[in-house]
Amino acid sequence: MARVDGGELFVRALAREGVTHLFGLPGGHINPIWWAAPRHDIKIIDTRHEAGAAHAAEGFALATGVPGVCAVTAAPGVTNALTGIATANHNGTPMVVLAGASSVRSADSGEVETLDQLAIVRPVTKWARRIDHLDRIPEYVAAAFKEAVTGRPGPVYLEIAIDLVHSQIEEDEVVFPEPMGRAQRAVGPAPGLVEQAAALLAGAKRPAIVAGSGVWWSGAADELRTLAERGIPVATRRQGRGTVPDDHPLCVGRDWQNLVFQADVLLVVGTQLDYFFGFGNFPHLDALIQVDLHPAELGRNRIPVTVPILGDARVTLAQLVDLVPRLATDEWVSRIQGQYAEVATRRAELGASDVVPIHPFRLCAEVAARLEPDATVVGDASNMLMFVDAAIPAFLPGRNPAMSTLGTIGHGIGYAIGAAAARPGSQVVWMVGDGSFGFNAMELDTALRHDMPIVTIVMNNRGWSAGWVPLGVRHYERMAPGFDGEGIFVETPDELGPALDTAFAASTPTIVNVMLDPAAPWYAGRYLG
Repeated sequence: MARVDGGELFVRALAREGVTHLFGLPGGHINPIWWAAPRHDIKIIDTRHEAGAAHAAEGFALATGVPGVCAVTAAPGVTNALTGIATANHNGTPMVVLAGASSVRSADSGEVETLDQLAIVRPVTKWARRIDHLDRIPEYVAAAFKEAVTGRPGPVYLEIAIDLVHSQIEEDEVVFPEPMGRAQRAVGPAPGLVEQAAALLAGAKRPAIVAGSGVWWSGAADELRTLAERGIPVATRRQGRGTVPDDHPLCVGRDWQNLVFQADVLLVVGTQLDYFFGFGNFPHLDALIQVDLHPAELGRNRIPVTVPILGDARVTLAQLVDLVPRLATDEWVSRIQGQYAEVATRRAELGASDVVPIHPFRLCAEVAARLEPDATVVGDASNMLMFVDAAIPAFLPGRNPAMSTLGTIGHGIGYAIGAAAARPGSQVVWMVGDGSFGFNAMELDTALRHDMPIVTIVMNNRGWSAGWVPLGVRHYERMAPGFDGEGIFVETPDELGPALDTAFAASTPTIVNVMLDPAAPWYAGRYLG
């Protein structure tokens, strides 16, 4: 029998899990994985920094609904990736992180790249392990994928010592477990709870749904849409955006405030009662129904929940579809649709503004007009994200990745690279404030080297927090020629259209640097009836 090294075992195990892309940087501690990947048709996306690799792996998962995978070298490779791992943990994104580590023998000897990595990553992962025996690599990889997707998804971590991953073993000494199919993740709700929820919805005068990431991860878009079509308006948030398209007559996009604060019975599916969702502080409701796979989320910040359902979103929604009849809510739906139309009109007025400096909604309107239905738009987490979230519609799931409650900024280029890897040939746009742009802008080189014509739009208000800490006018677009792309500086609304047309037609990464009004009036997109 042939002898194989640890890298070969890792890659064979990854291939059995359906992995097609591996994000990361090479390094002596993980090079055998790097060398083996091409032999198994796993495409390596080598980034310029481990932070970019971790963000891109999460971006791939957000775009596809399956775990993203990254591989980083020991010590600083792990600490560089840490923010990306923590971001995925806050987002509940399935991700598998492979890391090299120093040898056991080198402990406390002063060897380079020695660090207690497990102690660092455990607080920000679902599960973290060190592999100490070569023949157990496939077992641990299979376990990692199961942990990443079972229950509330999240990042998992596997490390292996440099001497072990470079060592060899006879092939016949290794057993490869069967990979876990997606169907095994589904958890049905307890008997009786769905019937209670259905009765509350059927008896409501103003029922509403807010759907989040759990709908995307469970593949419940069809069930959610069918339930909404019983006569229940729905708002989508986080990775739930696009599971019901924003142009559906019963969808109000992400404008949950208007819907929730007028509802009498609210169904919350697969989304946390967190900072971005008012901490679930909705005392006006007659009833709150909450569906989540993670027990800790049921009633977080709000006790009691009228009907707390521990279960998979797709399974639970399918049962509700069978029990909830067509509701007599035409007047309620008409009211919500009218208010949503008023919101759209107000946004459109700002989106047509010719003021100089440019209003952010004008920029967003020009971008939206050039998007294809399957385009991915990454709004990086900055003050500008509020405008992007409000003005860029979601028509398909996995196309509008959301920021996490960790508050990470500058990660958007990683998300964009992950989406471009998942859907080559489709439009990918990174919209980012000038402050956040500085974090990981060198990943545009990654985009160039891997033939990803990402359109970068710098929403430049010349400072942090709308100028609170000034940055001044900086010509970020001049970086683009260094990435064989085109950079365009935009100061007036009439320059926007031609600049964006050029950027979207380009075959290499482009940067459009748009000077925006740092004191632009913000219309939050909610009209509380």
